[in-house]
Amino acid sequence: TQSTWGEFIGYKMSFKVSLSFSCRNLLDKDIQSKSDPMVIVFLKEGSSAPWKEIGRTEQLKDTLNPDFTQLVFMDYKFEEIQNLKFAVVDVDNKSQQVNAQDYLGEFETKLSAIVASSGRQLTGPLSKKGKAHGTIICRVDEVLECKQSLKIQFAADKLDNKDFLGKSDPYLIISRPRPDGSWMSVHKTEVIDNNLSPVWNQFTIGLSTLCNSLVDMPLQFEVFDDDGDGSKGELIGGCQLTTRQIMETTNRSWSLVNPKKSKNGGIAGTLKVLRTELLVEHSFLDYLAGGCEVSMLAGVDFTGSNGNPSDPKSLHFVRSDGNLNEYESALTAVGSVLAPYDSDGLIQMFGFGAKINGQPNHCFGMTQNPAGAVGVQGMLDTYRNVIRSVELWGPTNFAPIITAAAVIASQNQSQQNQKYFVLLILTDGVITDIDETKTAIIKASHLPLSIIIIGVGGADFTDMNALDSDNGFMKHAGLTAARDIVQFVPFRNFSRNPEELARATLKEVPGQLLSFVKVAGYVPNPPRQRV
Repeated sequence: TQSTWGEFIGYKMSFKVSLSFSCRNLLDKDIQSKSDPMVIVFLKEGSSAPWKEIGRTEQLKDTLNPDFTQLVFMDYKFEEIQNLKFAVVDVDNKSQQVNAQDYLGEFETKLSAIVASSGRQLTGPLSKKGKAHGTIICRVDEVLECKQSLKIQFAADKLDNKDFLGKSDPYLIISRPRPDGSWMSVHKTEVIDNNLSPVWNQFTIGLSTLCNSLVDMPLQFEVFDDDGDGSKGELIGGCQLTTRQIMETTNRSWSLVNPKKSKNGGIAGTLKVLRTELLVEHSFLDYLAGGCEVSMLAGVDFTGSNGNPSDPKSLHFVRSDGNLNEYESALTAVGSVLAPYDSDGLIQMFGFGAKINGQPNHCFGMTQNPAGAVGVQGMLDTYRNVIRSVELWGPTNFAPIITAAAVIASQNQSQQNQKYFVLLILTDGVITDIDETKTAIIKASHLPLSIIIIGVGGADFTDMNALDSDNGFMKHAGLTAARDIVQFVPFRNFSRNPEELARATLKEVPGQLLSFVKVAGYVPNPPRQRV
């Protein structure tokens, strides 16, 4: 149902992870003993960004095979390419400068490559001046406290009545303190009309939201009488408790106090905790560790409005100087992020809007190998071959491509065989089969599929926003989508920064994957064994 899917719309998509390290067969730079190694971690977010140090391990004495215990923490962002460099040095002095130590070697990789590796562990060669000198082993683990949630239900009893002609309409607000001493609301229950002993609905809240994962942080609980005019209403009473107190099995009720009330010690009723349950939410990383793969599908617009590919003004013109056109740039930006998450590296590609064998074709395979193109370069080679061999035609129809992707996504899905698909559609114009496309999207919303649409060129893409239903689930012809699976962006907004294009288009994918597996009833499979 819509409400079930809606529970996951606000799922936090920023994961805190820890990096741990071991090294084997390091260079020995000390004459009378062995090296004293340390790993320094650098991050580069974007191809043109500088390397930035984000953490270091401890220094270990006299060992060429260290197992470090000091962790390095960072944020994992699915939609970004996060380049990492691990520099291993032999510490000979107290200087904090890398170049002041003996360099033992370095290894560069991407965080996504480690996350997608078996057991979230990657082994790489340490190189120095082009030669290999030992290996480094990096492991990625998710920081557990980011995943903890509390399922809880509150009630109140014998509340003071604030209404003359009836009973109070109470609701509960929970707040946590800010550093400046003010209070920040983190949850508001529904209003229970005309009731002095309300029982509010059970809800689930992340510990990071509730108390910043600090279970002894004082929280403020206030019950108000709703006046129905949009204001906060009149305070009935409040109390302060910690998350730890809420979770305790004894003393499950607390007095609500109103400082303006003089009688009965200011007590204005009782707050009760009916039930609590500490949950550990399965995360996007858990599913990846268990073997769930994210596979890319691509659909390319070959309609005549793109212009003759031999004309330098055409959106399909392939330049000889190495610069990419908008179609190539979008394929590269999105493909570079998604490629590490699919073990076989094969990307199925479809074209639409071209004339094939004298007939307009709205969904044709682009690759000679039916299994797909190999990686990003394979996609570019396939695109360049096809653009030289087809006749651009029209119109711009999306429904056949989406239907084909839905067929692929529906095959061989099970608890043991988990796979999620991201369909990238590149187009230069507004679609002509809007009704059929909406129907296809709604039907596909029940499947392990996300759809990314990138508009290339200078057309007016205003009508495309009807497919990106950020303000609610798509409805059409009496049907309602199970979830929002479409993201649309115009390429021109990111033409100078393709990496930002990938970030904008892919940021919702982890949440969309989680919403699918939650309702499908899939749990993460056991982590794949390290080899």
